[in-house]
Amino acid sequence: MPYKKLMGIYRIVNSITNKIYIGSSVNLNARKADHFRKLRKGTHKNAKLQNAYNKYGAEAFMCEVIEYIEDDL
Repeated sequence: MPYKKLMGIYRIVNSITNKIYIGSSVNLNARKADHFRKLRKGTHKNAKLQNAYNKYGAEAFMCEVIEYIEDDL
């Protein structure tokens, strides 16, 4: 059985400010890894998210799946 990618809608939450970033992806695991890799490197395209990450640190952020989407194709 081939590996099935998890698709869906997610949010990154700042637990200190309660501000959120919402996104969607056809591969949730890869997208989460990409977000946090870029945040650690200081190269994330979203300046507000990057600034908050720089200010509050990695411990203040978590990624949560809002909804999984089934691929029926």
